[in-house]
Amino acid sequence: MIKALIVGVSEYTLGAGCKNLPLCLNDIQAMKKALISGLAVKESNVLVLGENKVVNIDDFISTFNGVINSVDTSDTFIFYFSGHGAELNSENYLVLSNKPVSTNEVISLIDRLPCKNKIVIIDACHSGNKNVTLESPLNLQATADQFVGHGCAIFASCAIDETSGFNYSRNMSRYTCILYDALTNPYLIRNGKKSLEEIKQYVDRLADISNKSIMNKQHNAFRSSIVGTISFEVEEYKPYTTQKIYKKTERYIIYSVKPVHANVKRISLEVILRFPFSKEDISDIAEEIKKDALSYEVYDNKISEERWKGKPNNIIFTYYGYSETDMINHTYAFRSTWVDSQQDKDHWYRLSDKSSVINDVWIEEYSNYSFMRKFISDNTADDVELTEATRNCMYEMILSAEKFLGYYREYINRTITEDTFTNSIKPLLTKIRELFLEQSDFSIPSKDLHKWSEGYSSLAATIDEFVVIYDPSSKRDSKNRKQLMDIAIKRYNDCLERVKELDIEFANRFDD
Repeated sequence: MIKALIVGVSEYTLGAGCKNLPLCLNDIQAMKKALISGLAVKESNVLVLGENKVVNIDDFISTFNGVINSVDTSDTFIFYFSGHGAELNSENYLVLSNKPVSTNEVISLIDRLPCKNKIVIIDACHSGNKNVTLESPLNLQATADQFVGHGCAIFASCAIDETSGFNYSRNMSRYTCILYDALTNPYLIRNGKKSLEEIKQYVDRLADISNKSIMNKQHNAFRSSIVGTISFEVEEYKPYTTQKIYKKTERYIIYSVKPVHANVKRISLEVILRFPFSKEDISDIAEEIKKDALSYEVYDNKISEERWKGKPNNIIFTYYGYSETDMINHTYAFRSTWVDSQQDKDHWYRLSDKSSVINDVWIEEYSNYSFMRKFISDNTADDVELTEATRNCMYEMILSAEKFLGYYREYINRTITEDTFTNSIKPLLTKIRELFLEQSDFSIPSKDLHKWSEGYSSLAATIDEFVVIYDPSSKRDSKNRKQLMDIAIKRYNDCLERVKELDIEFANRFDD
């Protein structure tokens, strides 16, 4: 559940140096609307302070304490402030109607809340203080579901030496206009969710565009201790379900059927053989499978289904092994290809010393099948040992990735130069590559651990992309590296969500 406190200070009693900001009233109304319509926050969970234009220190403290005492461990808490900001001796302050309060103290209180994650949004002058310290939620003794998506994020409208301005055509603060557009943009929804990272990237793009047309530029800042990102469920989503086909016969089991449609309708089957077979036998089995497989209707998505439904499959790829372990490890004894008369058979039925065409089916026998099967059997890890080794290695890798991203955000926030950034990450690049190589050298997972281990291997490869992008020997320019990092960060967040799901499945399986 999302709970929010929106604070806007429009009128001040601190003297001539602190003029009134009447448009801040519009800011808090806009933010309330954005949270309700853009993030599906219940209106009853949005508390607004400043609708009468005045926010005194006593009202702020009592309301703030009431809200933070109401949050639960599974909640997301959002704090928004619009009003004057001040900077004194490199310290930020949020200026209330009759007294300033330390920004760092407010953030520190929010960061220590026991709820799952926290978001602080400050639209005020001098709001981007790089000296803010956030506690890391990463616990090396916890499973991924206990830290992925946990932590605190801070959005600031400008750098500590800058002022925040207004968009007078919309009668709101410039940064709040950008936030409103990002939060309410329906095109950021993926699978029924909006992610904090994509909202942040959208804000960055709008801010860059805005800065090109104004004199008083604002360089917004983002800092975060969140491992991965936060996903907000904003609308109902029913994922497309691919039909599962599993069939047993006396000679074989059809273990899986997957769509690989391209410019023609194609499917790929995995088959477990019950007995030893020759190439001639495989030809006979392939012909038998084809009779039903021609009409198999399996698709990845609705668009593909609408295009191909009701048409026979033009190409059937089949892979044969002798056990479920073979299927999981993609260790096959044979593979076959059948294509219809409309396809180029000279292309699909190319022959080698290991392949033959028998009864209009191309068949290849894998000569290394027995060796690979024995190798996998001899090198399959003990489940407990592999689990412990994977967790220890990957948590160190995630920790290094989060440190890397911390430096990267400060570089994007313009608080450090590119040279300072690249020098700061050098030891992290070395550490990440060492851990990646360590992880890639682990023993083969058992059938029970295969999917779980594969998820962490994908995460390791994604983290190693940071090393590739900022390899000192690379000739990429700054712009290209930033573009690649946007893609890599998205992939990193997706991989973290995946291992979170796998850890939950893993724990449930052992509980059962």
